Amino acid sequence: MKKVKMAGRIFKNAVLSAMVAKVARFVVVLSLLASANAFAAIIETIDVARVGDQAEVTIRFTTEIQYTRHTPGDEGKFLRVFFRLTKPGVSESELMQEVRRSPKNDLLPPFTVAYPELVNGMLITFAKPTKFIVRAGDDSRSIVVMVPVPPLPAKGKDVAVAKGKPADKPAPLAIETPAVAPVVADVPTGSATAPAQTPDANKPEAAPVLSAAKVEEMAHAFLLDGQEAFEKGDYPKAINRMNRILSLPQNERTKSAQALIGEAREKNGEIAKARAEYNLYLKLYPDSPEVPKIKQRLAALPAVDTVRRPRARVVRDDRPAEWTVYGSLSSYFFGGQSKQDDGPMKRDQESLVSSLNFSARLRDSVTDTRFVFRDTDSRNFMRPSRNYNRIYSAYAERTDREIGYFVRVGRQNPNGAGVLERFDGVTGSYNLTPDFKVAAVYGEAVEFGSPFKKNFYGGSVELAPQVGWPGASLYGIEQNIDGILNRRAVGSEFRYFDGQVTAFGLVDYDVLYKGVNIGMAQANYLDKWNNNYFVSYDYRQSPTYSLTNALSTTGYSTVTDLVGNVGVSGARQLVSEMTALSTMFATGVTIPVGERWQFGADYRMSEITGTNATIPLAQMCKEIQDDANPNDPLCVDGPRGTLRISEMGICQVDSYDLVTRTCRATSDASGRTNMYSAQAIGTNLFVPNGVGVVYLGYIAGPNYTGQNLGLSYIFPFYENWRLESNARYYTQKSDSGQNMTQFSPSMKLVYQWRNSLSLEGELGYSESNNTGTTVSKNRREYLYLGLRWDYR
Repeated sequence: MKKVKMAGRIFKNAVLSAMVAKVARFVVVLSLLASANAFAAIIETIDVARVGDQAEVTIRFTTEIQYTRHTPGDEGKFLRVFFRLTKPGVSESELMQEVRRSPKNDLLPPFTVAYPELVNGMLITFAKPTKFIVRAGDDSRSIVVMVPVPPLPAKGKDVAVAKGKPADKPAPLAIETPAVAPVVADVPTGSATAPAQTPDANKPEAAPVLSAAKVEEMAHAFLLDGQEAFEKGDYPKAINRMNRILSLPQNERTKSAQALIGEAREKNGEIAKARAEYNLYLKLYPDSPEVPKIKQRLAALPAVDTVRRPRARVVRDDRPAEWTVYGSLSSYFFGGQSKQDDGPMKRDQESLVSSLNFSARLRDSVTDTRFVFRDTDSRNFMRPSRNYNRIYSAYAERTDREIGYFVRVGRQNPNGAGVLERFDGVTGSYNLTPDFKVAAVYGEAVEFGSPFKKNFYGGSVELAPQVGWPGASLYGIEQNIDGILNRRAVGSEFRYFDGQVTAFGLVDYDVLYKGVNIGMAQANYLDKWNNNYFVSYDYRQSPTYSLTNALSTTGYSTVTDLVGNVGVSGARQLVSEMTALSTMFATGVTIPVGERWQFGADYRMSEITGTNATIPLAQMCKEIQDDANPNDPLCVDGPRGTLRISEMGICQVDSYDLVTRTCRATSDASGRTNMYSAQAIGTNLFVPNGVGVVYLGYIAGPNYTGQNLGLSYIFPFYENWRLESNARYYTQKSDSGQNMTQFSPSMKLVYQWRNSLSLEGELGYSESNNTGTTVSKNRREYLYLGLRWDYR
């Protein structure tokens, strides 16, 4: 596993050590208390919401990801979710571990989310062993975890149906379906829903024996409440109330409830369940005068088991708005030293990284208002000039589900619709119908350390996805850089999920450069044996089309100078010729074996094309003097002063054309790299909640091959202690005869005190040996100490 070599230099693209897999961190700080989200925060938000009788935990990320596997399969205190960072330029080895605590809610006890952990892993730590279902989100930036919770009581009634022996009525017919991750349509907070498209044998169990009068009183109250919900279009709530009647002993409302629940499920798009309810009614009440009507509705059901269901109406209740405030403070101290060959050990790292993560939320039945602030401060004690303080997020947002709008103002991360960078600005959307919404965005890009000013605006229209039905969006966006039109793109995003398949696709076409900027697609499939498959393809310009891509080639330092000399069309032509194309493909499978083991196999391919641009020297030089040496003339007052063509550092040797007064600037293709890997993950190994991972990898590059072996074991002991040990061995052979081996072990200790304070520390070292043309031996040691305080 790799660890970050220089903690204070991560956001300045500094050199990263090949052996630091989790980031050398050891935060000592009692006085500064800062957050474990140091450096680049990947986790954007954690939301917990009720969806029927489940809590839906949605973990959103600031970059594009693809879910690959998780362990254990469906129950445990420690849940590890593995995913890939799919956006080029973002690597797990460049990230310091961040830990986020769940927001305060009335559905689940507190839990924490830590990333990165193990290899491409994210650790979710629950308060106790918990059942769960894990799936990819309906976009390329989220993971969803479904956790069972107790059902809601009937609204406004002082009665509760407790679990007991089954009622005297026959159980509803069950339909055999594969085990899938339940996904249901969005419903208002406080409305109960039933899981979508699963057998109806999971209705609430019957209450203990009650008096006949009490049963009739409860059934009457549930029926009135359910009929009112049905008339308002709140079909999930109507289903819930009918289920409660059907869980009571036989009563005068049982027959009416059985008929109404079938119709409610039909209107809610749950066709398989509606068919089961109608058939059950015909079996139980064959002589009912309602039989012709039920048969008619049954015959009219579509052949497919899911239809695009209407969204439940948002109904405001009398509950007062409630504030929740949560966040974290943490500090990490990093120290490291290294030596080369037989030289002395020299200190190469001494830094303190502190972060603040604050969120406040005001929520009632229809509105949700949030305030978010995230800041990181890095103190580099060896190079104070590299100190920095960066605000990564600072925004306020409001959602009103009754009116149908959303607005966010401040510093925020991109969330699709053609926005590619973090920005300061405003984004908003409005629901035209329950399925269609329009959105708009305006902002100024935030690129730390960049001298360029980018502002943009855009709009989109979206068809929201539902279970078994695709969703899609169309967008247009325009961006200026230093006042010059830099990007004008149109694009589309595609989403689909049905419990077994989750898919996402994106196409972004830039009109100015007449080329596809990004084309990507990814999908996950869960079969009936719980084998999980993933596949992804990514085709994009690297970097994406921008006038800045031509600066290094031409030697200009500003976009204004570039355009002023070669013109806008000439500059865009240079960008098209000098922007490389990156292609990546990945696929894999995870197979559970027994209750403890999971085995996975992955394949990945990547390559970047070369470039070949024609440099218009006649436009870039005030004058070209070729009398003395026609093949290497003098460029007078060019982008880098008065120099001969060969001295400008722009053109290829002997590429100057006397007739056109141009030269060629090229870059080589990377060649194709193929990566094969296998993983074995064991849970509850040796001790309860103990986890072991074995990783084998083989890399075949254009001029080298490499093998990688990784071993990890996490040993939880006592109540709040955890010991993590890792070892990685890597060997590489090059066609040139230059070979390398590297061994990197580490050990990390974590202690959780109560629910608010976490202490951790890590020790590790790396030793590499190079043989062949160059012989060298390098060794590096590091430690980190950390302290994190969570407020909730």
